[in-house]
Amino acid sequence: MGRTAWLQDRRMQKFRDVLSRWNGGDLSMLEAGELLGMSERQFRRYRDRYEEAGEDGLRDRRLGKLSTRRVPA
Repeated sequence: MGRTAWLQDRRMQKFRDVLSRWNGGDLSMLEAGELLGMSERQFRRYRDRYEEAGEDGLRDRRLGKLSTRRVPA
């Protein structure tokens, strides 16, 4: 497992932990966002994407794509 994949898995694991604490009523949305290093609004977006698509909704969509700023060969 590469570093990028490991970081992405770690981020998803942390999100699930914070989401379960938020669902349990231990955290407000603002506190949950702060724990994850994001705003309350971004936490809501992540929560909605997670509810709609599960873990695939949290995956970084940029990974595996070539940069649009890449220099031609």
